Amino acid sequence: MYSLCDSIEKYFIRLIDNSMGKTITIQRGKVAEEFDCAPSQINYVLTTRFNVFKGYIVESRRGGSGYVKIQKISIDRLEPVVNYLEMTEKDLRESDVEDILKWLVREEYITPREGSMMRAIMVDALNSFETPSLPTSREKNQLRSSLLREMLLEVLKAGS
Repeated sequence: MYSLCDSIEKYFIRLIDNSMGKTITIQRGKVAEEFDCAPSQINYVLTTRFNVFKGYIVESRRGGSGYVKIQKISIDRLEPVVNYLEMTEKDLRESDVEDILKWLVREEYITPREGSMMRAIMVDALNSFETPSLPTSREKNQLRSSLLREMLLEVLKAGS
């Protein structure tokens, strides 16, 4: 059985897949009316299911004439993800890493085996360390971000 979030996600994906340039612009309020829900439900779907780690860039402007622009990132545009990681010095949670690896595998930029190896390093191996050199989860998340950024740079080099 599908939830409301699943229905909204499928609706956005269908619109994106049928659009020119894999980009759509929507108004939160109109979509909320269509699904008979609060605009915050639309925000929740956008935040949890349409982010850079899942292969989408979301731009938003609030207000009366506000809009949300959702763009599916094609795999040949991996550079924005790397730039995002470099510029924001992100602390990547395990779920962020898993999302981006699933995206890379889904887009066939890396094999499932490569994705499993990358996950083993950035999730399993880091979680097994309980040393004074990595005392906090925030430091592990920062290291995870750095590892992913370096791996993605290598993926970009191999693809060119």
